[in-house]
Amino acid sequence: MDTFKLTSWNIEHADKLIDRLADTDPRRKRKAERRFAAIRDEIAALDADILFVSEGPNGEARARAFFDQAAPGYNLVTRGTDDRRDYGMSGSARGNGRQWLWFLVKQDRDINASLLHLDIWQHHTEQNSNGAHAKGRWDVSFPKLAGGHLEFEIDRNHRHWRHPQVLLVEIGGAAMEIVGCHLKSKYTGVRPNGDASDPSFFENNPELVAEVIKARVKISTECADVRHYIDQRFEEDANAAIIVAGDLNDGPGKEVIERRFLYHDLISTLQGEVFFARRFLNHALFDLEESERWTVFFEDRIDPGRNPRILLDHILFSQSLTGRDGDTKAAYRARPGGGYVEHDVHHAITGPRPRYAMTSDHKPVSMLFDRRQPGS
Repeated sequence: MDTFKLTSWNIEHADKLIDRLADTDPRRKRKAERRFAAIRDEIAALDADILFVSEGPNGEARARAFFDQAAPGYNLVTRGTDDRRDYGMSGSARGNGRQWLWFLVKQDRDINASLLHLDIWQHHTEQNSNGAHAKGRWDVSFPKLAGGHLEFEIDRNHRHWRHPQVLLVEIGGAAMEIVGCHLKSKYTGVRPNGDASDPSFFENNPELVAEVIKARVKISTECADVRHYIDQRFEEDANAAIIVAGDLNDGPGKEVIERRFLYHDLISTLQGEVFFARRFLNHALFDLEESERWTVFFEDRIDPGRNPRILLDHILFSQSLTGRDGDTKAAYRARPGGGYVEHDVHHAITGPRPRYAMTSDHKPVSMLFDRRQPGS
């Protein structure tokens, strides 16, 4: 293959859509069928060689039945089990564990793919963290509201609610891996009181403060766990060809919570340190016009001055997938200007349809990779 296209897309509650497709109410079922048809058309229009889906169906059986219809011509990469523990998915069939992560590979491409066993991931993260991340868990500390006052919980721990899935892939005989993620949401469910622009807003909302910081501590440590895996892979292979894709629930920049309490942003943590250049992750949308660099429209009540066009969905890749020279580079190279948000495809599919048939509140992100020519 001279070129392959990777696309990452949060389909938005695909598992709930499966339930609605079986609804006994004809009107609700008809609306679900129209949305399903739109999803099928958008997947076809995207025409990705590898499609990573977040918020996918719960379990292999439901996922296979869904994608057999929604993505004909693709193979679903599975582990051969419906046990959520083998995928590292928390919750239950009817709880919050309905947002699974899936890779689909086009059938007529020279692509072989399998999933990394979670034992290998957890062994790598434990090694790289010097034991701080063990058996998929790690210690965290965050505030809580007790008796009307903010206190600090020191001895707590956390783990991925939706464990990253790693696609081990050979494309035209060239090996690389794609880390598919859907990190924890920053959403808390706490309804704030008052105007967010009021200087005393946070003082008057201690429960909100506790919950937003807790959510950000959790998502930041999930990001650190991903970085531990990547850094350990580089300990084994200094030229590892690694791609990270998915809904990271954060974008470049510091929101009001980060500016007030934490002052860091997630993507910088994930990308790594430029001082260790080979391990640094480049962003697929680096060359894209800034006005197009967003995937979700969300008006944040806590941060009303923030641009509602937010970049939550990302594709990043290691240094070995860039550059022109040297014989230690990966067989494929990220195409300059080859990363983009699928605004045109999303608009073409959803534009003629009613809002209830909207495919997703997220727009897909894609990146093109080209095989290096001899001597390049």
